[in-house]
Amino acid sequence: MLNIGVLVGSLSSRSYSQKIANWLMSNQTSVHFFQINYEILPLYNPDLEDNSILEWQVFRSVIDKMDALIFVTQEYNFSIPGGLKNAVDVMSVPVPQSHVTNKPAMVLTDSSGDRGGANANAHIQQLLRYMGMDVINNFITIGKVQALFNKENELINQELAKQLDDTLKQFVYYIQKRQNE
Repeated sequence: MLNIGVLVGSLSSRSYSQKIANWLMSNQTSVHFFQINYEILPLYNPDLEDNSILEWQVFRSVIDKMDALIFVTQEYNFSIPGGLKNAVDVMSVPVPQSHVTNKPAMVLTDSSGDRGGANANAHIQQLLRYMGMDVINNFITIGKVQALFNKENELINQELAKQLDDTLKQFVYYIQKRQNE
């Protein structure tokens, strides 16, 4: 069974990005999802690589065990949240080998505005491709996210649910096909 790591851009347990990630992780039974928490990672500083920062080592070992990664994030100031950027920086360092080269990735962004975090989506895809990740070409931006969930945090927009389900199935199929080649 596939292991897919999920990194959520917001550190808030009540964020819409977390609600989207929860929906994704609960609506697919053919894979194991693991939410990868990164809030305890020290800020990346290359001078500290020789000091074997335990949090970086553990984080990278978890990334190594994943067959693919999904990034779900809101947009902060036309880009991605600083904590998520730090996590990307930590995972990008190839010590002693690359942790993400050719690893499949999917990006979903959300915002309360119409554009659905389009700038954040473009920025994180650019970062991941630069690191050598295999980012699928679905540009998923979820606008006016606050209107898509009810008070019980359930996704009530069936059109979005279908889009997310179809995209996730395509992503899983793509990963499986790559593994069988």
